[in-house]
Formats: sequence, structure tokens, C-alpha cells
Amino acid sequence: MTLIWRELNTAEKQIIQRLARHAARGELPPAWDCDHYRAAEIDGTGSLRLRLRDKPDVAAGLPVHPVASGYFDDKDVPDPYGPLVDIILFSADGVLCELQIYRSDGGAILKAIEADAIFLIRVHEHHG
Repeated sequence: MTLIWRELNTAEKQIIQRLARHAARGELPPAWDCDHYRAAEIDGTGSLRLRLRDKPDVAAGLPVHPVASGYFDDKDVPDPYGPLVDIILFSADGVLCELQIYRSDGGAILKAIEADAIFLIRVHEHHG
């Protein structure tokens, strides 16, 4: 599969920044600034491979760790017991490398993810 690298759109930046700020406990490390990244779509649900614009192969082959995760209820009527959209941000060697987005039941995501509506559930400690 050939990856096509492009600029992050506004919604993607907002999602990544919300997760990254949560993982960093408010103070975003310079290496996690979205303006330094390009993205390539991994699948049709919005998952992205991330790479630094000036050092594209810096995290290649290194162990990948989740840094923050959350979920989004993509239905018009909130349903805490129904399927939700899971969102996980990963890093390798302190550099963001992937944003994973998928609906927990494997179905199609019903509406656009709103960064402010993401319920942040976990900060992982391997992000340094």
C-alpha cells in the first residue's frame, strides 16, 4: 500500500491537539505540535499515519506506544451503552506516529468527530 502524504486538516489537528494536550497534562511538547506533521490515511474511518515534515523516517521501526485515548459518541442521542468511536494517539521515541479511529462495533462512523466532544479516558506513560 502506497501512502499519500498530505497536510492535516483543521478537524484532524483539533483531535490530535486535544489528545496530545491531555497526555502532556496541558503543556504540549514542541515535538507534538501539529504544524510539524503530515498525514497519510490508513483506512476509511479516519485513522492516520503521522510523520514529521522535516524528518519523515525518525520513528520508523521503533516501538509504538499509545499516549492518550478517548471516545466519541457519534449518535444524535447519547447512548453510553451503545457502540462508540474509539480514538487513540500513538508515539514512537517521543514523536507522534499514528491516530487510530474506529467504531467499537466495526460499523461506519455516523457523524464527524468533534474534538471538544471527545471524552478523554486515559493517559499512557510511555510518551517521553
